[in-house]
Amino acid sequence: MTGKFTDAAKYFIEEQHQINAFEYLQENTPPHIIEEFFRIYRTKLTPNTLFTKSQLEFVWKRTVTDLQIQELNECLNTFQIDTHPRICHFISQISHESGAGKWVKELASGDAYEGRIDLGNTIPGDGRKYKGAGYIQLTGRSNYQAFSNYMNDPKIMNGVDYVAEKYPATSAGFWWANNKMNELCDRNPTVEQVTRRVNGGLNGLSDRKMYYQRCLSVI
Repeated sequence: MTGKFTDAAKYFIEEQHQINAFEYLQENTPPHIIEEFFRIYRTKLTPNTLFTKSQLEFVWKRTVTDLQIQELNECLNTFQIDTHPRICHFISQISHESGAGKWVKELASGDAYEGRIDLGNTIPGDGRKYKGAGYIQLTGRSNYQAFSNYMNDPKIMNGVDYVAEKYPATSAGFWWANNKMNELCDRNPTVEQVTRRVNGGLNGLSDRKMYYQRCLSVI
């Protein structure tokens, strides 16, 4: 019987037999192999920088952390938000929706989503657990599950706090891709046209236009 170490790591939940297996592996692996393994394991590929920290700080008019800009660029690369129109429209829309990155989860309690079958909220407590998270507020058990499947990260189903902390931009990029926003941006749309797709109306249009102009000035 053979297996892959990646599968063992993926399904590790600290059960004793799993701990025993990993301890056996560590005890029987030469130290230089262990050292090289952890060197490779801890080396994360740096995504192509499509939007810099200084650019985002200009758009948001506030300090941005290294983690925020790294996760944003991972999102831009993952979902191919990589042309001038795509980047400008995406950054301007998430800037408005999140209050320049200040709001990474819905301010309301989420009780309004309780029992919403259309969102997949079939279990008591789903409304609060799966309320809006990220810069474009991923909402509902079904959408969280789809995002979890896409990212191959079961912890996403832990709920709003995990997504808000780890994937604020990436969850927005997931929505962006599913709603074919890149294709819309490739047709040189107005801010109004993009806003209608994101918002369903024109709420906050002047604010979105302001962020869009800031993006234009730094790219």
